[in-house]
Amino acid sequence: MARSAKRVKRTAPEASPVQGGLALVGGMITRNPVLVGGSTAFLVSLFYVSANALWYQPHAHKGAFFATRELSGPASTDASSSEQPETTIHIERAYEMPARPAGDPVIEQVQRILKSLNFYEGTVDGLSGPATTRAVESYQRKMGLAVTGQVDEELLGQLGALPSEIAIPPAAAARETQPTPQAKPVQEAPAADPSALTRLTENIQRGLRAFGNEDIDVDGIAGARTKAAIREFQSLFGLPETGEPEEAVYLKMKEVGLTS
Repeated sequence: MARSAKRVKRTAPEASPVQGGLALVGGMITRNPVLVGGSTAFLVSLFYVSANALWYQPHAHKGAFFATRELSGPASTDASSSEQPETTIHIERAYEMPARPAGDPVIEQVQRILKSLNFYEGTVDGLSGPATTRAVESYQRKMGLAVTGQVDEELLGQLGALPSEIAIPPAAAARETQPTPQAKPVQEAPAADPSALTRLTENIQRGLRAFGNEDIDVDGIAGARTKAAIREFQSLFGLPETGEPEEAVYLKMKEVGLTS
């Protein structure tokens, strides 16, 4: 009797946790397709709203729980905070023309003569420039003179415009004809009367003795002791402390009853 062949039993491989999880999710999707579709749509919508709020919106947003942008500028769009047109202030300063230099009366006379002879076409202003030089050269060439372009004695003699014949400008003439004010003599102050000064000193010395300075002699001489007492009296009554026998000291003594 022949032996029958034994069949080898094949065992199915064990499923991994990931595969089990996927199988469980697939079973849930199969059993509840409506719930899974709604959840998926909600999650997709939440993702797009969150992305827009966090990354894609252009302006700052003050949310109820947190702000999605830092306020780098004015975020409010109220009418009170709307951008105002800028005002540009253009300050114009008055342009001061430079002072015109004074002209030379000799050059001015030469320009006037050459202009009358149709050699000079510029302005008669006494300022020697290229136009004056060209006019002088043309005149010198015409008259057979040395062509230098300079206003010299030879040219002035030829034109009859020597410096002695040129009129002095009005301003200079006025200064020359105006008499020089004479200094007034200084009047000397009249010399003090020695006898009056002596009497004033004696009266002040009597007042100082009445004031308590019994060691002062009434001799009309303002010595060191008398001047020290006067200076003390002036200091007490607010007078300038000079120490000299002055009329103000005597008047103050009469005011306080120290002398008559």
